[in-house]
Amino acid sequence: MEIKQKNIGDNQTVINNESGVVNVDQSRKYTNLADENTLHIYKEISQAEQGKFVAGFVVACLVPGLSLVADFMQIHPAIDLPLWVYVVAFGAIFFVVLIGFFDNLKILTSESPRDGECRQLYSDRLFSRTEDGYTIFTHTNNCIYPDCKGKIVISSSPERYNGEFSFFGKCSLAGGQHSYGIDYNFKAYPIDVDWRPIPRPNK
Repeated sequence: MEIKQKNIGDNQTVINNESGVVNVDQSRKYTNLADENTLHIYKEISQAEQGKFVAGFVVACLVPGLSLVADFMQIHPAIDLPLWVYVVAFGAIFFVVLIGFFDNLKILTSESPRDGECRQLYSDRLFSRTEDGYTIFTHTNNCIYPDCKGKIVISSSPERYNGEFSFFGKCSLAGGQHSYGIDYNFKAYPIDVDWRPIPRPNK
């Protein structure tokens, strides 16, 4: 079977197969987010620190919880507190956790990355395991859209995009107008992304 080759445009590679000719664009622009100059470490959390947080969080939630159960079951009549006291106690605990230990809480509720890999913790924050615990960090680099002075910031994944990029990014100045798909090797490619959230059904 004879196949006619056509190579249209600059920097094209032609692949021949029985179905025809495919032009593969090798000139797609990207920037590297993973090197020493792009790394920003937010914090390092040791296993001991994370263990203390988990133990303290469990105890802090357990004490008012047991008191509430005791009141409801009348096991301990001496603890006779109104419901709003328990609500305030739980609210105070979670407020303190959200303010001071949010990263620890997210690590506790997230799937732990495998050795040599990282996962997105939230927003632009990534985390990886170390010998002694966890490192929370991010990568950023200059936006490569024409004449833009912004920085690429890792963002939460868009709800309407089902591509296979590992992470996604926006420009610090242009936002979603300058969007990026970031692959496993932290190469950031300019892509078109619909950042609108998917409407939630009214209940």
